[in-house]
Amino acid sequence: MERKPKTTQKAEAHIAVRQARRSSDFVVLGAGIFASLAIMAGVFFTGVASVLYGEEIVDEYAATDPAADFIGNAIGFGIVAILLLAVILTLVRMMRQQMLGNALQVEYSDYAWLREWSNTVASDLQMPRVEIMVTQDPVINAYAFGFASPYTIVLHSGAIRWLTHDQLKAVVVHEMGHVKYHHTKISTYLGMLRLVPVVGAVNGWLLDFWSRRAEYTADRLALCYLRNNEQVKSSLIGVHVGPDVARSFNEVARQWQVYMTSNYFNRFTQTFSSHPFLVRRLARLDSSAAQLLASGAAGTVPSKTSSSKVVEK
Repeated sequence: MERKPKTTQKAEAHIAVRQARRSSDFVVLGAGIFASLAIMAGVFFTGVASVLYGEEIVDEYAATDPAADFIGNAIGFGIVAILLLAVILTLVRMMRQQMLGNALQVEYSDYAWLREWSNTVASDLQMPRVEIMVTQDPVINAYAFGFASPYTIVLHSGAIRWLTHDQLKAVVVHEMGHVKYHHTKISTYLGMLRLVPVVGAVNGWLLDFWSRRAEYTADRLALCYLRNNEQVKSSLIGVHVGPDVARSFNEVARQWQVYMTSNYFNRFTQTFSSHPFLVRRLARLDSSAAQLLASGAAGTVPSKTSSSKVVEK
C-alpha cells in the first residue's frame, strides 16, 4: 500500500495583504533602530569614558578596573531596559482594561455590525480578531494598540457620529492593517527607545520615518481590500477636516494644496509628525490605485471621481 506524502501547505495570504506590503518598510525600520542604538551607544560610552577619566584625575593611584566598571554599567543598563519594557507592556494591558471599564465594546451593542465586519476582515486577512471599543471624544479619530491578542481598535464617538458606514469600514480596515503588519506590536517595543532620557526625542524623530510608512501601508491595505479608492480617501478626508467641509475638499482644492506643499520645508515639517500629511496620503492612494488598474487587478478602483464625496447615512 502506497503511503501518501504529508502536505502541510500554508494557506495563501490574501491578495490585498501581498499587494499592500512593502519590504522597504523593514529597511526603514531597521535603519531607524540602528541609528537610535548608535546614538544611545555613543552617549553611553561617552558617559563611561568621562566617569573613568574623572576618577583618574581625582585619584590617579586608585585601584580601578575599567573592564569591571563597564560590565557593571552595561548590566545596570540592561536591568533598566527590562524594567522599562515591563512597565510599557503593563501600561498597554492596563489601557485595554480602562477601555473595557469605561468605553463601549461593540460586541453585543447596536453597533455589532462593526464586530461582524471586523470578523469578516480578520478571516479574509488570516489575522487575529480584534476588539472594537467606542470612547467619548468628539474629535473624529481612531487608533489600534496591543502587542499580543486581544488587539484593540478604539473609535472616537465623533467618528461614529459623523462618518458613514462605508467610511467606518475603511477606517476599521486601516486600523486592522496596523495589527496585521505588526505595527502595533513594533510600536509598543519601540516605546523603550522613545522614553530614553536625553536622546528619546531624537530616537522618536528617527523612528517616525517608519511610522509614516506604516500609515501608508495601512492605507494601501484598505484600498487593496475594499477595491474602492474613493471610499478610502473620503474616510481620510472626513477624519482630517471633518464632515462639514469635506464636500469642499474637491479635486481643485486638493490640487492647490498639493502645489502649496510641494516644497522641501513642508516635507521637513512632516518629519516631526508620526503620520504623513493628508495631501500626500491622498496622492499615494491615487498612485496605488493607478498601479492596481495598470496591473489588471480585479475589482473597481475608481481614482478620478470627486474625492470629497460624502454619502449620507
